[in-house]
Amino acid sequence: MNWKEYLPWALRVFLYLLSFYFSLPFFVTVARTLLENFTSTSVSFNLDTLYLNWNTSFPAITVCELYNSEKIWDISDDHFGSEHELYIDDFISEIAFFRGICISCENCDKLKCPDNFTMLLDVFRSKCNELIMECSYLNMFFDCCEQFLPIPTEYGLCFSFNSHQARKESQVYYKNNRITGAGHLTFHAAADVQVHVHPPIDVPFHFAEGMIRETVLVGSYKELILNVIEVFNHESVDELNYEERRCRYGHEHVEQRLGIYEFYSYSGCIVECTVALHLLYCNCTSHFMAMPSKSSLPVCDYRGLICLTNINEKILTERKSCDCMSSCEEPEYNIIFNTADDKQEAERDVSDIHVALVELPTQRYVRRVAKTHLDLLISVGGLVGLFFNTSALRLVETVFLILEYRRSIYNWAKRIYLGTLKYLQLLIGLK
Repeated sequence: MNWKEYLPWALRVFLYLLSFYFSLPFFVTVARTLLENFTSTSVSFNLDTLYLNWNTSFPAITVCELYNSEKIWDISDDHFGSEHELYIDDFISEIAFFRGICISCENCDKLKCPDNFTMLLDVFRSKCNELIMECSYLNMFFDCCEQFLPIPTEYGLCFSFNSHQARKESQVYYKNNRITGAGHLTFHAAADVQVHVHPPIDVPFHFAEGMIRETVLVGSYKELILNVIEVFNHESVDELNYEERRCRYGHEHVEQRLGIYEFYSYSGCIVECTVALHLLYCNCTSHFMAMPSKSSLPVCDYRGLICLTNINEKILTERKSCDCMSSCEEPEYNIIFNTADDKQEAERDVSDIHVALVELPTQRYVRRVAKTHLDLLISVGGLVGLFFNTSALRLVETVFLILEYRRSIYNWAKRIYLGTLKYLQLLIGLK
C-alpha cells in the first residue's frame, strides 16, 4: 500500500501529540489550582432574611456562687466550733471556691487540714434551692431547680438554665418564634453570684473570650437585654467531615475524650484538655472536675493541689494550644443594654436578675457547602474538554468505534508491524 495513504493519518496523530505535549503543563497547573480551591473553600456563609418560620434558641443562663468570707466564717463556726483554728477558714475558702491554686495547702504538712473535699463542698456551697428562687420564663413561674440543673465547671458546681450539657439533650428546650415572642427570664439569687450567658451547647470556663459574664451581688438589680445572631447549618454541610467544614457537631467528640460533658463544644473541649494536662503532670485533677458520680478521674488531695498550684502558669500557657475546634452550633449573643453596677449598700436579702432578648432576629447566617463533589466533577470535565476536546460521550463513542473497526485496526497494526520488521531486516542485510 502506498505510504501517501497514511500521510494524513500520521499528520493528524502528530498534531494531537504535539498539542497534548504543550497543553499538559497548563492542564496540570489549572487542575491543581482547581483542586486546592475546592478543598480550601468548601463552605460558604450566606445571609438569610426569611425569618417568619425561624426557631431562635434562648441562651443558656448559668449561675455560679461567688466566694463570701462572712458565710465561710459563720458556717465554720457552726461546723468546727467557734474556737477552731483560723487557718482552716483560709483552707476551706480555697477548697470550696478553688480557682486553680491553693496557697494554704502548703501548711497542711504541718497542720491538720480537712481531707474530705466532697463534704466541704456539700456544706460550704449553696444548694440550688438555697441559691435560686422565684423563677419565671415568659411571665410563667416554674420550679427553679427543675430547670436550673447542676453542671460541673471550673468554677465548681453551677446551675444552668436551657443547657444541652446540663439537660443531656441535644435539642434546645427553650426556643423563641413568632408564636412565643422574644424570650425573657427572671429569677432571684440569695447569694453573690456570677451569671454566665452563653450558647446552650457551651459551658462556662476560665478566661472565656466573648462569653457574657456578670457579677451580681446580693440585693442588687441586674438586667441584661441581648440580641442574637444564629448560624444555621444547611443539610448539605452534614456530608462534609469536620476538617472540611472546620467545626464539630455536638456528637463529634475528639479522640480520647474524658467524658466530663455529654456533647462536644469548644468550651467543653478546653476544660477537658485542661483536666488532661492535670492528669499528665500531677496524676490527678481538681475536686471540681473529678465528680465521683460522673467519672472515675483521680481526685487531688492537698498534695495534688500543691502540684496544680506549682504548674498553674504552665497549664494556663499550654491550654491555649489545645487542639479544640469551634462548634457548628454556636449562636452569638451581644449585650444591647446592661444595668450599671449598684455601688450602694444593699437593703434586700436577694438580688433580682432579668435576662431577655430585645427582639426576634430578622437575619441569620447560613453555613452551606460552596462546592460539592458534583461541582468538582463538572469543573474537571470542562477543563478536560477545554484542553483536549474530550467528553464522556466522546470516550464512549471511541470505545464503540474501536469495537466496530477492530478488524481494520488489527490489519493496520499488523501491516505496520510487518513493514517495520521487513525494513529492519533490510537495514541489517545492507550492513
